[in-house]
Amino acid sequence: MTRETASAATSSASWAARFAWGALGLLLLAWTVFEAAKHTGLTIPFAVIGLLVPFLTRLAPGSAAVQHTLLRVWIPLAVMVICAAIPGPADNNAAPFTLGMAWLTHVALRRALGSGPGSSGVTSRMTSRPG
Repeated sequence: MTRETASAATSSASWAARFAWGALGLLLLAWTVFEAAKHTGLTIPFAVIGLLVPFLTRLAPGSAAVQHTLLRVWIPLAVMVICAAIPGPADNNAAPFTLGMAWLTHVALRRALGSGPGSSGVTSRMTSRPG
């Protein structure tokens, strides 16, 4: 396999992954808006906070490690799974579930744009500097 062939295969795989993240992000965005409109109340501010969580970490000292951790898929996914597993009325769990879903939406759309941990997009390669 030549270098050009390997590069083309990596590039097409990267675009396929970015497309999949984008499709997931748009699906989650629609679902977040639906849940916020359906339950109203605290779900609306929680949805906004969930979308802004990774941006708000930039204000914290030592935020590079914190932001890197918060851009992982597992934390918002765990929030959603825990909220879904708690028995009781759906209205009691809707706000934190929507926060986790909005957070996951942010992560998916960020990976679709090629930035964030786990992405191999052009943006992350262009902004990284050799140390």
